[in-house]
Amino acid sequence: MASKTKKLTEILLLKDMSIHKVQFDTEWFYALEDMAFYLKEDLSEVETVQLPVVYDGIRILTPCATLEDIERGRP
Repeated sequence: MASKTKKLTEILLLKDMSIHKVQFDTEWFYALEDMAFYLKEDLSEVETVQLPVVYDGIRILTPCATLEDIERGRP
């Protein structure tokens, strides 16, 4: 299965505990590094924003993107 065919759905991503995420206003943003690992793809072209994501109880500013931005920037 080629990585490009890996279908992303918001429901599955929200349930996946290996992907750090944060809700800002009404949208979910996903840690880009986690998404790149999950998809096994280079997501360096995806537009990101820095948002505070909780890692082991500590908030760290992390490059994040919406599902729409990730889909648009996928190779």
